[in-house]
Amino acid sequence: MNQLPPNPRPAQPTLSALLGNSSPAVLNDCARHTGQIFRIQRASGGNVSHVFRVDGDRGSVIVKVRRDRFARIPALRTNPALISDERHALEVYGAAVPGVFPRVLGFHAEAHAMILSDVFPDRRNYHEHLNRRPATTEEIARLGSTLRRIHQATQELRTPIRSQGDVWFREHTFGFCLRSHGLKALDETCEELASRPDQQLVLGDLAPKNLSLAADSVALCDLDNVHHGWPLYDVAYFLAHLLIHHLARSHHLPALVPALLSGYFGAQTQPPQCADGVLMAKITAGVVLYRLSNETVPYLLAQPASLAERYRDRVLALLDTAVFGLHELVHAAALGEAAP
Repeated sequence: MNQLPPNPRPAQPTLSALLGNSSPAVLNDCARHTGQIFRIQRASGGNVSHVFRVDGDRGSVIVKVRRDRFARIPALRTNPALISDERHALEVYGAAVPGVFPRVLGFHAEAHAMILSDVFPDRRNYHEHLNRRPATTEEIARLGSTLRRIHQATQELRTPIRSQGDVWFREHTFGFCLRSHGLKALDETCEELASRPDQQLVLGDLAPKNLSLAADSVALCDLDNVHHGWPLYDVAYFLAHLLIHHLARSHHLPALVPALLSGYFGAQTQPPQCADGVLMAKITAGVVLYRLSNETVPYLLAQPASLAERYRDRVLALLDTAVFGLHELVHAAALGEAAP
């Protein structure tokens, strides 16, 4: 169960060590935006890239560096040149929806490094907040309406994002997030997702660690999983995280889940078609299992492991049924909290 960090955790390299000979050029670019640099600290971020906050007397920037292994899971290999895909995604999304995504302030291809504007006003991601307190309906509704605005703004964009191909990357995403469980219901879900005609740009990794809802705003970062897919995949992906972060306080979920849906869909409190709701529920269930059953990519939760274990078992039982919806997933979370 993904409750504890892997041990032992290797020492993380410094920014200068990662940049090597490119360090002076990258830091000079940072100083153009921060002024005189007085602090460089690791920031909490994703699993793939090394993320640092660089502070100066005029402000701060974020530096992301990608290497040939995952930053937090060095057993997994990757291609450092793929940071160019994230740069491209940030530029596309930033032009379509200004003010929500970090701006690319500098890019050093030889160092596989990117300098970004710092869009987290309180220097914490939403994952860190949810480990301390429950979500609020206002926050979740704000996220839902912003996600809808993002999807509307990018609906007609056909810009290729992935250097490996957007269709290939969509299938890759399904492979590690949904198909890896070896469940027939989730294999069928992937086939249905791929056959949907309404494919468009999706964020692909709308997890609390990749967003901020501080200061009455919405900021999204880490666009490493952007591809072309079904837009409601993003809604379901976040819903899965909303559920697992509230297993110890599931009495909040009957208000939080409708807040996200009404924020996204408007006056409706459920997806517009029954079939869409069932597909969303299956995606949500698959992502729940991905987070709670994946020993390769651990997801840390500040709550008893027993709650997560019970919820995982109940979600597996739901996937054995013919049809279930989001309501059943919420109910299963509540049962988990009540169990002895």
